[in-house]
Amino acid sequence: MRKINLLLALLCFTSVLVAQVKPSIDNLQSDRLTPLQAEDISPMNASGLQMGVPSQGLRFPVGESQTFQALPNFSMLSNVQNGLRFTRTPDTKLPYFIKGTPNNLDVTASLDAQALQYLEIISEEMQIQKPDEEFIQKSRETDDLGITHTRFDQYFQGIKVYDGEVILHAKNGVTNLFNGRFFPTPELTDLTPTLSESAAVQKVKDAVGGEETVQVTEGFEFLIAGETVTTEVIIYHNEGRIDNERLTYHITYIPTLADRWEYFVDAKTGEILNSYNNVCRFHNHDHKSDNSTCAHSKVETKKASPTPNVNMLPPGQEIASANDLLGQSRTINVYETGGTYFMIDAARTQMFNEAQSTFPDEGVGVIWTIDGMNNNVEGNDFQLSHVTDSDNSWSNPGGVSAHFNGGAAFEYFQDVHSRTSINGEGGNIVSIINVQDGSGPMDNAFWNGSAIFYGNGSTAFKPLARGLDVAGHEMSHGVVQATANLEYQGESGALNESFADIFGAMIDRDDWQIGEDVVELAQFPSGALRDMENPNQGGNDLSDPGYQPAHTDDQYNGSQDNGGVHINSGISNKAFQLFATSIGKDKAEEIYYRALNSYLVRSSQFIDCRASVEQAAADLYGNTEVQAAQSAFNAVGIGSGGATGGGADGGNSQNDFEPNPGQDYILYADVQQTFLKLYRADGTAEADPFTTNPPISKPSVTDDGTAIVYIAQDKTMRLVIIDWDAGTYEESILNSDPIWRNITVARDGTRVAALTDDNDNRVYIYDFTLEEGVFFTLYNPTYTQGVSTGDVVYADALEWDFSGNWVLYDAFNRLDGDFGSDIEYWDVGFINVFDHDALQFSDGTVEKLFSGLPENVSIGNPTFAKNSNYIVAFDVIDQTESQTQYTLRAANVESGDVGTIFENGQLSYPNYSPDDTQIVFDAATQTEEVLAVIPIASDKISSNGDATVFKTDGHWGVWFAQGDRDFTDTENLPISAAGVKIAPNPFTDNVQVSFDLEV
Repeated sequence: MRKINLLLALLCFTSVLVAQVKPSIDNLQSDRLTPLQAEDISPMNASGLQMGVPSQGLRFPVGESQTFQALPNFSMLSNVQNGLRFTRTPDTKLPYFIKGTPNNLDVTASLDAQALQYLEIISEEMQIQKPDEEFIQKSRETDDLGITHTRFDQYFQGIKVYDGEVILHAKNGVTNLFNGRFFPTPELTDLTPTLSESAAVQKVKDAVGGEETVQVTEGFEFLIAGETVTTEVIIYHNEGRIDNERLTYHITYIPTLADRWEYFVDAKTGEILNSYNNVCRFHNHDHKSDNSTCAHSKVETKKASPTPNVNMLPPGQEIASANDLLGQSRTINVYETGGTYFMIDAARTQMFNEAQSTFPDEGVGVIWTIDGMNNNVEGNDFQLSHVTDSDNSWSNPGGVSAHFNGGAAFEYFQDVHSRTSINGEGGNIVSIINVQDGSGPMDNAFWNGSAIFYGNGSTAFKPLARGLDVAGHEMSHGVVQATANLEYQGESGALNESFADIFGAMIDRDDWQIGEDVVELAQFPSGALRDMENPNQGGNDLSDPGYQPAHTDDQYNGSQDNGGVHINSGISNKAFQLFATSIGKDKAEEIYYRALNSYLVRSSQFIDCRASVEQAAADLYGNTEVQAAQSAFNAVGIGSGGATGGGADGGNSQNDFEPNPGQDYILYADVQQTFLKLYRADGTAEADPFTTNPPISKPSVTDDGTAIVYIAQDKTMRLVIIDWDAGTYEESILNSDPIWRNITVARDGTRVAALTDDNDNRVYIYDFTLEEGVFFTLYNPTYTQGVSTGDVVYADALEWDFSGNWVLYDAFNRLDGDFGSDIEYWDVGFINVFDHDALQFSDGTVEKLFSGLPENVSIGNPTFAKNSNYIVAFDVIDQTESQTQYTLRAANVESGDVGTIFENGQLSYPNYSPDDTQIVFDAATQTEEVLAVIPIASDKISSNGDATVFKTDGHWGVWFAQGDRDFTDTENLPISAAGVKIAPNPFTDNVQVSFDLEV
């Protein structure tokens, strides 16, 4: 790396021409007040007014103070590059949604060729070495919108990387979107198992228990969802960590019709890394988890009871009317053959294949209800029989309910989503009634991968076949299995359960309750198993019947219930209920089905669901629906921007303040820094000039706009106090020592941070409550053991965070280089200088915005968003031998996302508007230097339109509002601030800022 010096670049205005800025004044929206003329603003009569002590007990209502931690290397977090926009996970920082078409993609090539090019282009961001070898195409389909979705599984040297699955999407033959979950190229070198396959299988059998043979009635073998034992050598990332790769046997073990165990056994050590039961039950109450009585080896069959002679009469479809478990008369389709009526519906023309069907045992494309004969489905000898009637009168309410509800669920997916049956290809829909488990009457229902099994209830439930939403829920598990195949554990399992509830509620769409027709009130006093509108159902925790968390703040993180698949589904259920209430159920169900079918993958998490729903909403409708989705997910704590660049871990700590409601103004200096000007945001002059004392630092304003501080050309600290009611202001000297270079005031006016002209690595803090000043020494924290990050030479830009505990700054650094050449660069950090709870100075801990910067890249001039303590905008300076590039960017310090706001020709010195919808910044037209404004997207880290000129001859814009923020409405405020109001600077005493500079 060659020696670079960006001191002049950061401290001086660069007059590079910027063609992107339109040479016109932007008519910004604001509350219009009668403008004061400049001559009407006169100094106050009082003299020597200084910043005073706030009124007793006044403190900024921050709730929990923000804790800042360094994001990973900046080069891996560039959110927009090469025509692509990246959205990343919070833990690995790997992209899970990438929008756009790469600038260097050959869009004339075939989709196969484009896919390989696309993966190669993003391979560095993915940390994938050989994308053409590591991603193997699994499927491709083109939907009704003409968008083609191509799914890939991840492999390494021919071995599948478990939970590695991505999708490339193309519209009009051009690939423009990537999403999914994957892992960096594995670093395993020995891919030969030490443990034999048979030994691994035996470990699983020993863990589950039993060696006996599963026996099912002949003709019903299809109820076993696949081979009873399957094994595959995979690369498994234990606990989902990218740094914990294991060569592993993935073993699927089906010991009974009620159990489908997934085991992960280390192929080297034999350690069982993970296991879970993949049978989707309606309710997660006690079921045997050890399966001590389960047995398995291979499937054997028993002959069914003789069925009537199928050759006696020609077969035919029939209709019957009979009462169901609710006592309602239902019309059902049945099939007659040999003089006997079977509960087989062969009337669905979209799926029935008469040519391939042989009745009653081998119907193809039928809805089929079977009798479990009150046998133990958890045993190894499960007997079944057809549900029949001799005269089509059907005194079998359980069978009628199951059969009718199965038909209703089919009709829903066919009519609403154009999906033909569970598998989408006309496969049979099978229901088993009269099922018991090892405890006797089964108090549950489940989907085992092939069919729906209904218990007749015991203490918690009535017969489960009563519920239309039960049938919809269980059938929807099959739809999930055939689409995204969401893994049935953790957040992906909670999404699996949630989608089953969502479609169950849409099939039975008269309310938001799940299971209201089957629960026993003695066990569920709310009258429902789950309630999507009110997941808590009046409870406080998991000990209360029917309780589910409704927000990620209360998310369950334990191991029971496969990591909370039934528990945490309440969070995503609530998001859907809010979304559907906002835009209507018809739109919401279409959007969610598209998200499931086209965008989610096996290991998708809550944030993937948000991004997928937003994308599906954009595909089908537009901004209104996308914004409704964002609001719904925000309300339950999932993300802050989804596919448009927001919160990766659910954004649980991304709490926003309500904007300052007052009139907004822009204070700025002229380019020559000879005076300050004050204008309304609509371009009307309030005071021009505002002060003729030349500033050498960007001014800083309190949150209510009543106090302004800056450093004058004589290097003294200056203070301006404004009386907005009287239309007057007075400027005074805050500290007369001619040694200062920059200053910033806390938002509530309780303290200032300053720098001297010594260009040293100290930051001086003065607190008006303590009437005390101290200094802190800046340093560069080391993020890698044994690696020096160089020395801080001096800081330049300063700004307080919301709490008044941290100071955001940029600093010039010098690192001893190889062969005697020093490496010099700018970066951005946070220093913890105050503890507002203890009302004392803090320890000066330093965190960096990024833990590392690319070669020849510097960042500086940072600023917080006005209402989001986790959003920071900043300048990026990329200097090569031939040119220097300036870019205005912003970062979400919670999610790790970085957005591009403006490709500038100079330093921007950005500052957000009071409502965070715009940024004012330095720029230039073809002919002059200007102060520009650019609209900001809802993620607050990217632009939402073109930049326009606010004022010519402008520099260092500060956008503020002169109003108080009222935080007494705690219902709409996501922080703990009851009864506290931001009303900065009720100054009453004359207090000087003073430091012991000799310390």
